Amino acid sequence: MKISIITPSFNQGQFIEDAIISVLNQHYTDFEHIIVDNCSTDNTLEVVRKYPHLIWISEPDEGQSDALNKGFARSTGDIIGWLNCDDFYLEGAFEQVVSALSEEALDGVYSDLQFCNINKRVVKHYKSHRPVKFLSLFHAFISSECFFFKRRIIQGNLLVQKDMHYCMDQDFAARVLYGGFKVSYLNTCFAVFRWQGKNKSLNTPEMRKNRLKEGIIVFNRHNRLVQVNAEKKLNQFLYNCFRNLLKPYRLYLKLTT
Repeated sequence: MKISIITPSFNQGQFIEDAIISVLNQHYTDFEHIIVDNCSTDNTLEVVRKYPHLIWISEPDEGQSDALNKGFARSTGDIIGWLNCDDFYLEGAFEQVVSALSEEALDGVYSDLQFCNINKRVVKHYKSHRPVKFLSLFHAFISSECFFFKRRIIQGNLLVQKDMHYCMDQDFAARVLYGGFKVSYLNTCFAVFRWQGKNKSLNTPEMRKNRLKEGIIVFNRHNRLVQVNAEKKLNQFLYNCFRNLLKPYRLYLKLTT
């Protein structure tokens, strides 16, 4: 089975080589790695040009989500993975993915995720759990770096929403789960997320507010019961409270998966 890896890129030349090498270090021959770069002004393209196996474009885009969709459109693999340019895969990930997705009825697989500092020292292990559809309205328990899915998902026009800039991975996972696709959790780890100081996951007041607003938009898009004004602070507060109330249930899932 051919694997396509899509990497959106913008001014991360300091880190992108680690992502490229981590794909090569899978020692899996049937793959393609597509870099979609938004006209980086640092040394990104200098690094990319060192690797002739890469498929890459450098042109203006509308953000990370738009770049991902461009990469999906260029891809030809049976299995697709999404690797951000400052993150990297762990060795053996592709073999595990291909083995699991050899099951015809299965549409996607995901794993736990490790976090490292800027120097690649692992500082945390994030444990995920088996898929529960309604939880995708509140939590991104399917980490994008650790999610691999079959081509038929995007062939159904299920793409990353361009208006999402912080919760695009949560929204994409919710679209997959609410679209009726079969996804499975593997109790292993495929990838490492790097904290490098400019991540959209930083816990600053502005970032938290943006993530809460987009989280409510995800909730509105996929639940069939109620629509909530994402701009109201009270709604953001209540949404966050409900997220926190779900923590014991998520802990239960982690302990019993």
